[in-house]
Amino acid sequence: MKPINILALLTVTVILVASCSEKPDIEYTSTYKMSGEWFIELKVAGAPVAPFHKIITYNTSDPNSGKIWFDDLNYWPFKGKLDVDYGTLSFKPATAVPNDAVAGETINVIEGKVLPGVGHSKSGNLVDSFYLKVEFSDDPGTEYEYGGHQRTGFFEDEY
Repeated sequence: MKPINILALLTVTVILVASCSEKPDIEYTSTYKMSGEWFIELKVAGAPVAPFHKIITYNTSDPNSGKIWFDDLNYWPFKGKLDVDYGTLSFKPATAVPNDAVAGETINVIEGKVLPGVGHSKSGNLVDSFYLKVEFSDDPGTEYEYGGHQRTGFFEDEY
């Protein structure tokens, strides 16, 4: 065989062997079941005060810290590191959590939870449900409820 044909045959063989290898296991951070994009409606005393809009939750720089970032993307505005229990997928009650979106403001977390597979998207797809009740330091006594569902990414589920 000519040297160029041997090189081509060797290249094809290497590609075929590499494409048949097993896929690696995917490693997740401890926050992955509570992280993502969500469409939530903001309510006070059960009455909507803001329509469905997108928020995000994601891990901190230390995924084993027992905290998760909540960011409403400056809609209300509310951004803070919240204490969570990954085993029960719940937000732990906390007082005076710094609101990084508004200087000097704090947030009291009353309760919250992510419920896997019990929510429904705008078009009816089964997704995770999201709930969080908080109180802002600039509006003491008023409890705000963030309730909604996981974002699917499908066009028909966008708000």
